[in-house]
Amino acid sequence: MQAIYIIVHSMIGMGQVLYVRGFNEKLHDKLDDQSKKEGVSPASILEDAFEEWLKNKQEIPTKHYLVLYSDDNSLLNFVRKVNDLEDGDWFHVTCGPESHSGVKYLKKHGWYDATISPYIQGIKKPEKYSSEVFDHLGSVSADKQTCFIGFMTEDIAHRYSLQKASEIEKIYNTKRIGGVVFCPYDMRKLNNFNFIDIFKLFEEHDEIFVLKENEVYKLNLDKTNHAKLFL
Repeated sequence: MQAIYIIVHSMIGMGQVLYVRGFNEKLHDKLDDQSKKEGVSPASILEDAFEEWLKNKQEIPTKHYLVLYSDDNSLLNFVRKVNDLEDGDWFHVTCGPESHSGVKYLKKHGWYDATISPYIQGIKKPEKYSSEVFDHLGSVSADKQTCFIGFMTEDIAHRYSLQKASEIEKIYNTKRIGGVVFCPYDMRKLNNFNFIDIFKLFEEHDEIFVLKENEVYKLNLDKTNHAKLFL
């Protein structure tokens, strides 16, 4: 048998009733026990839980995506389509070397450039410089739902190594912004990388996508074992 809690409290002189359904007997007993331990009413615990849930729902989600491509047309098709998904509620940002075709396209279409000048001088110290860029990005995007396409980590992978780029991605994960972040990497520029390095890069992102011409493929990595290879 399911229990139904009815919480009644006063708000501006009016009675307000909140029905919470779906509690089974075990949860009912746990709630009663917890309320006795804390010396508060079950209604108070439920209200606190609801307020916390509502707060989490209202927070802007943070997504950090890896995008792999191997030709300029695939990348430009991707940034065009993202740009065309125009929504007034989104704050559009990019960063990276000014010579990059993706940066050029997005800036031409009004995207905010979070790159800190001088880029060439700053990127000589990638950890320090990227941390400053991420701080700047967090400042300009505060309380905004942001769409960010960044080419800085791709450039770091090209100039230094994929391992160094993964370290920079890890720094970003400590300074995440609200919204969706895309990190494109040109596979043609990743020289002398190994699977250990690329898996580290995968691990620093929430999801991985591969671009092929006009198509976007979601890459799923499922760990298995040798025995399952024969099933």
